[in-house]
Amino acid sequence: MPMNDEPIIRTKRPKREWLLRCEGEEDEVFSVNVSRGAVEIHPPEHLDCVHLEKSQIAEFRAVLDEAIERAETDLRAAVES
Repeated sequence: MPMNDEPIIRTKRPKREWLLRCEGEEDEVFSVNVSRGAVEIHPPEHLDCVHLEKSQIAEFRAVLDEAIERAETDLRAAVES
């Protein structure tokens, strides 16, 4: 029987939400979501801005890049259908 290279363990759907810790407040997170080709950033309700320190900036950049790729995929799929 030939071996299939497809992974056995995998996510069923592409990731659409990422949670990032906020500076200062323990257990406070803000989320980055992708919905119908749009990237949405939701801070905790009581915050009017999100303060990112050095390591958090890198993490935010990686999350935002991944969310943008997902939104672009959604938009391409909508155009092709």
